[in-house]
Amino acid sequence: MFDKLMRLFSGDQTPAKKAAPRPAPGPTPGAFEQAPRVRPEMASFDLIETALIATIIDDHLWGPDAADLVETVLDELEQRGEGVHVILDLQNVELMDSTALGMMVFLNNRLGMLGGRVAVVNASCGLEEMFKLTQLDRMLPVCRDVMKAVTIVTRTNAA
Repeated sequence: MFDKLMRLFSGDQTPAKKAAPRPAPGPTPGAFEQAPRVRPEMASFDLIETALIATIIDDHLWGPDAADLVETVLDELEQRGEGVHVILDLQNVELMDSTALGMMVFLNNRLGMLGGRVAVVNASCGLEEMFKLTQLDRMLPVCRDVMKAVTIVTRTNAA
């Protein structure tokens, strides 16, 4: 489209070369071939008050791995039978894509139905900036300290 506009602007009337068709929007083929699954090796878990602390072990979080992480966290909450909040400790995570951000929002919305919330702790400077740029830090509190995150999510629940 830009080329066509530039030719019209410059007075060039030669026909444009036909561009290759764009792929259909959506996930890349094969990206989500199977349903999310529980993978306990993705995170270690601790419980503080009513908050489940999930320390993510992998250094990247994207695509199907993000969906698996949410499934794993929800399974851990169900197995423990206590806790309604989740604090995602990103101390090991260096890279994250938009799918991971979307899955965090999904987890927050899912827990919101139960009166819970999600907070993020120990995000690298780059990840913290990504949360600010996408304005997700307004929905998912980003903290540097686990205890501060616990205070924020439990206080929000009481309000």
